[in-house]
Amino acid sequence: MAPEPTNGAKYAAEFLGTAVLMFTVGCNVLSGNRVWGSTSIACSLMVGIYALGGISGANFNPAVSFSLFVSKAMGGPGMEAKQAGIYTVVQILAAVVAAFAYTFLFWDDFNLTPSAGFGWIDAMVCEIVYTFMLCFVVLNVAVAEKGANSGNQFYGFAIGFVIIPA
Repeated sequence: MAPEPTNGAKYAAEFLGTAVLMFTVGCNVLSGNRVWGSTSIACSLMVGIYALGGISGANFNPAVSFSLFVSKAMGGPGMEAKQAGIYTVVQILAAVVAAFAYTFLFWDDFNLTPSAGFGWIDAMVCEIVYTFMLCFVVLNVAVAEKGANSGNQFYGFAIGFVIIPA
């Protein structure tokens, strides 16, 4: 059995996975890839989960880290507040680095605004629903220790592909 990864390894894995995921998102937005964009983002997330999940848990999203903290605080599996906070800072830093990378690659950037015909309330409701879906799937297929999902090898696929509907 492999030894427990060091905190440095965990933070590096979170940084790498988050940076790759956010770089993929940015490249898809800037290239205007509406047909396969969500699929490439889902695949990027899935590969990151399989590659780095054994090191850091592959959160790659502050909302996932927060949901794991809440799960732990409620007596379930998850992560301590300090670890979730550090993961969140690492994830934000990784996203900023990824933003600089795709901006440098395309010599272009973008502002996050609702699509034409939608307002901020619409965008906020959509973000809440899809973030809930992501966290719900993570907690049920990768974290839950009881039930039929224990020991499954499809968690990365399920988590990655919950992104497709978004």
